[in-house]
Amino acid sequence: MTPEARRALVERIFDKARESGQTIENDPLFVNWVERWIAGDIDIADLREKYRDFLLSRRQTAPED
Repeated sequence: MTPEARRALVERIFDKARESGQTIENDPLFVNWVERWIAGDIDIADLREKYRDFLLSRRQTAPED
């Protein structure tokens, strides 16, 4: 898949998510990983793993109620 096709795919996915009222992750780390996937520097499995680990660390550092 070309970088252009990857970018178009990301834009379509994010647009549909926004239209349905979903929040799109805007943390700079996530945005950077998506850009790296678009460029072909990492594969989708790496992106998914990085984001999963990020979410787990965020959950672990969140204050408890």
